[in-house]
Amino acid sequence: MAADGAFHPAVRSSPSAASVPVRRAAWHPALTFLLYASPFFFSGFCYEAYRRLVPLRGEIHVADLHALEARLFSVTTSDGPRALSDIVSSHTHPVVDVITGVTYFVFMLEVFVIAGYLFFRERPKMFDLSVSFVAMNLVGWALWLVFPAAPPWYVDHYGLGPAVLDAASSPAGLARVDALIGYPLAARFYSQSANVFGAVPSLHCAYATLVAWMVFPLRGALRWGTIAFAVCMAFSAIYLRHHYILDVIAGVLLAIPFAVYGPLLAGRLRRAIEVAP
Repeated sequence: MAADGAFHPAVRSSPSAASVPVRRAAWHPALTFLLYASPFFFSGFCYEAYRRLVPLRGEIHVADLHALEARLFSVTTSDGPRALSDIVSSHTHPVVDVITGVTYFVFMLEVFVIAGYLFFRERPKMFDLSVSFVAMNLVGWALWLVFPAAPPWYVDHYGLGPAVLDAASSPAGLARVDALIGYPLAARFYSQSANVFGAVPSLHCAYATLVAWMVFPLRGALRWGTIAFAVCMAFSAIYLRHHYILDVIAGVLLAIPFAVYGPLLAGRLRRAIEVAP
């Protein structure tokens, strides 16, 4: 593979030409881009297939997760101890609604925009990101099946009793953004959700953490911008009642091993894709 990150099919040389430098024809940039982006397409395919596996999920956690959140992140108030996530989500403001709403809506857009930027800035890193992204998704979705968990908005609507298996997905705090713009954007988006009980880990936070980690070595404004976005995403997940603090922490922890070891897997795949004529 050349320094620019493009794939270069290997060319065999005869023994008599061993001393002659071997040149490889670079792949067309458009083809290289499609190859580097292919894990994103594969991830979308897997998500559609995942919908069929949702009925196989384990016992749904509702009250136990809510109790653990309250025990680990309890804050003393005039009304007695309360979970910090409850306090954060109860103090709303239209400006904060807009900021957190935009952050939560563009969670996938950030991944794709950064991937496109990396293609032109440091091409191998785009493949590192896309491979890490799909691998992290597969593990995250598997965890949703093994440990299905109710999000905070579910408890607000249905309480802490036995899980309501046919509960409809909700935009939660994003409904306030729908009200501001006068269009049910979030309501329509979340109506397509494959799994209401996919709260632990928060993949929204995992995506933002993965991107920030991948971009960090590049320095400059992009480094701090992606870090700020990841922090805002963590706050948004809690403020909008989509996740507990526990879910956010789980999402961040999920992203770290894929950010560290994903590039190693991507490097192996790059070498395997190189083909000789």
